[in-house]
Amino acid sequence: MGARGWAIAGVAAVALVGGLGFTKYNQVMAAIAYGASFPEPAEAVIVADAKTLSRAPVTTAIGQLQAVDLVDLRIERGGVITQMNFKSGDLVKKGQILLQADTSEERADLAAAEVEAKRARTDAEREAELLARGAAAEAVAEQAEALAASAEARVAALRAAIDRKTIHAPFNGRVGITNLKPGQYVSEGSFVASLVGTQSGIYVDFTLPQDTVAALDPKRPVRVKIGDTQAEARIIATEPSIDVASRSLGYRAVIEKYAGNLPAGSLVTVEVDAGEQRDTVVVPRTSVLRSPYGATVFALQDTEGQTRAKAMLVELGPALGSDEVMVLSGLDAGTRIAADGVFKLRDGSLVRPVTAEQKAAEEAAQRTAKPAPEQTP
Repeated sequence: MGARGWAIAGVAAVALVGGLGFTKYNQVMAAIAYGASFPEPAEAVIVADAKTLSRAPVTTAIGQLQAVDLVDLRIERGGVITQMNFKSGDLVKKGQILLQADTSEERADLAAAEVEAKRARTDAEREAELLARGAAAEAVAEQAEALAASAEARVAALRAAIDRKTIHAPFNGRVGITNLKPGQYVSEGSFVASLVGTQSGIYVDFTLPQDTVAALDPKRPVRVKIGDTQAEARIIATEPSIDVASRSLGYRAVIEKYAGNLPAGSLVTVEVDAGEQRDTVVVPRTSVLRSPYGATVFALQDTEGQTRAKAMLVELGPALGSDEVMVLSGLDAGTRIAADGVFKLRDGSLVRPVTAEQKAAEEAAQRTAKPAPEQTP
């Protein structure tokens, strides 16, 4: 092919590419124009105002529940178990015999010791009577009294030995899990079971850092979050000195009427007011959008007759119950915010403020709406 042919082919190729590009450009511009013909969708959100609440600065600590009455039952002297008057999980009463080890040998010795003590006491009383009449020497009477006292002391020692092989319930409570069985040998100090009192109250032990201690008023109640519930507790004891390793001070509070399901030993969250009360911004918990970058609240702003969302990064404080949360910074009181439906929003989104009743009605209508039937060509 000559130069003339190559030139004609190049011009034809350029013309073809240009034509295709022009056609594609027209198609894209038509699509853009078609998309622009639809109105921008507005997300329906419930509106609320960030309100002000007078609260003292709050310090949060991890606490541990402690039973008011809790003991590990252990047998003081070893032996073969002859009686077990409880099962794992039983409710027991104060003074109830829970476990008895074999005391046959001690009881036999006790019977003999009681006879000997009775005889020695009779001799001592007779010698004392003779001494009073001047018919006996004082030394003989004193020796008889000493023998009687020694025999009675042996009786007391044998009774104590029997008691050390018997476990009584020290208070009303519920017994924990035990693996012991009648006929099993238990050695001295063996663990039998735990016993937890059935009182309505429960202790909460927690520690606070040194810089918080000075601002704490022990007379103020503290708030304890137990699962999804919150209870008030009263501080009843304080450690006398700060722990030098953690630079913290230990406290014990009591919940007078504990109705939770968490057992003793469970970890809970303790909130303590540390300082004077001050105004704090509070928002609904549903208004906060959490992400790896932090917490966001969407403020609503009216622009050119439209309401748009503006993303506000905020620093959150402690939650107030299950419905509200404190905002430490990033949001002013009185700001109109999206209180619900924030997961659909982004910065600059067009929104349509509605009430909770209107939103519920719209969602119900959408769920019950039937799709239009397909038309067959």
